[in-house]
Amino acid sequence: MSRLNVIYLQQSGADRLWDDVLMKMVGKGHDVRVFDPLSPIEEQFSGVDAVVDMGGANGKQEFVDAAKSAKLWQIITVGYDFFDVDMLARAGIPLCHCPGSTSARGLGEGAVMFMLMIVHRFKEAQQIMSEGKVHLPMGSELEGQSLGLVGFGASGRELARLAKSFGMRLMIVEPMDIPQEFLDEYEPEFVGTPREMDRIFAEADFVSLHLPLNPETKGIVNKQKIDLMKPSASFINLARGDLVDQPALFTALLENRIAGIGIDVHAAVIPDTSHPVFQHPNFYALPHIAGQTRGTVRRRVEVCVENLNRLAAGEDLLHRVV
Repeated sequence: MSRLNVIYLQQSGADRLWDDVLMKMVGKGHDVRVFDPLSPIEEQFSGVDAVVDMGGANGKQEFVDAAKSAKLWQIITVGYDFFDVDMLARAGIPLCHCPGSTSARGLGEGAVMFMLMIVHRFKEAQQIMSEGKVHLPMGSELEGQSLGLVGFGASGRELARLAKSFGMRLMIVEPMDIPQEFLDEYEPEFVGTPREMDRIFAEADFVSLHLPLNPETKGIVNKQKIDLMKPSASFINLARGDLVDQPALFTALLENRIAGIGIDVHAAVIPDTSHPVFQHPNFYALPHIAGQTRGTVRRRVEVCVENLNRLAAGEDLLHRVV
């Protein structure tokens, strides 16, 4: 197998582990160099066989124009809603991403963490302790509560697996047919199509989003759906912030029309932590890190290496977008 010339586009602000693991694993079989934004672009992309794009948002037209010899643009993310797919299609450069299975474990665990914090009133408990008190507040349990999964891809299935171990009941909305072996394993009480999504919002104790962001799904959780939720219900989102009418969601919690929120994704790249909802005792947020674990890093870089090896061997690429 021949060694490829690979250029690596780093993501500003990302954990250094991404760079360390990628350079080590890719460097075993291929010649990889890091793009230098202070050096001439044309010179750096000259003779490049493949581009490995850490954040995906690095896909600028000037880079694509300079990558005349590239036969692969590999983004090390699952979602590609932030990427100009047509730009790569026009250039004739295959674009590949990472499958949802690479981050499903972290996302599933993150959703469970949010649900546990909500039912055990974690913020309030921390406040009670800081005041030198004990025995309050009174929490609940996940057992017997219903979890509505909007989307049943890799992260949805992982959350379902974990939720079943807590004794939760499952409701699922999924546009694609769900294989019978999954239905036998997870034993959902309800399975419906997106046209039946209102039922999940009206009945579930927790609603968790597991959808890709595209023109059809943007804003799919609107005020009408949020208003269907029970006052005792909570909302979980570790997918994409723009799937949701965020102002309507925040207002519902501030007006006590829903019980809690746990989100790892935000309508803006940098969340506005001055918003009053961040002070609510049952609002929990992460800075878009639930899917970024050491395991995710390893699995995504393995996908990258597999595609580079396939390109070098003249084999079909995996997880191709265009």
